[in-house]
Amino acid sequence: MLENSKTYWDDEYWKDKIKNSQTDFITDNWMDKYNNEINEVKLKKAIDLGCGIGQDTKWLLERGFDVISCDISEIALNKMKEIIPNSKTMQIDFKEKLPFEDNSVGLINANLSIHYFDMKNTIKIFNEIYRVLQKKGLFIGRVNSDKNEEYIKETTKEIEKNFYYDYGRYFRLFNKEQFEILTKQWNVILLNENVTVRLNRKKALWEFILEK
Repeated sequence: MLENSKTYWDDEYWKDKIKNSQTDFITDNWMDKYNNEINEVKLKKAIDLGCGIGQDTKWLLERGFDVISCDISEIALNKMKEIIPNSKTMQIDFKEKLPFEDNSVGLINANLSIHYFDMKNTIKIFNEIYRVLQKKGLFIGRVNSDKNEEYIKETTKEIEKNFYYDYGRYFRLFNKEQFEILTKQWNVILLNENVTVRLNRKKALWEFILEK
């Protein structure tokens, strides 16, 4: 089973982050620079896919979106309800069919939440997001770049090209070639590679805006 389990996200990731207050990323308002593109979305219904404890959900709510915040971690969702009491949450597994109707939302956000899957499931996730978005809807997000060289250690095992296992977790590092495969049916509005600081360390990322 090539995936990080629900137990991993609850007990090994979010429980530790919340306990040790490792939440500097809450102030990472990365969507600010795309405010104009996001405000152009006509249907103000959004899905925050892999919402964590809700920093992007909060941003979208403040701009008038009706947001459904989705994550596999019950601990993260419960913490988000404390931080954002009016949030609408849903516990889901991204690999399964998304529990939303075709063409039903205007925007889907996946911020650092879809770089944990093999290519077969990554393609499936992109296809499900495409199905759920209405025409001209936006898929926005960020994923890890293969410029994160420190991710690859002597103990790291490459499961398939660009997909790895190390220290109890699976992760994918993206490059432009993967995006060319994943975005064939999309209109690519923006695809930028840059560096941010998250959990007090530099992190190389791809930021994207895709239009259905």
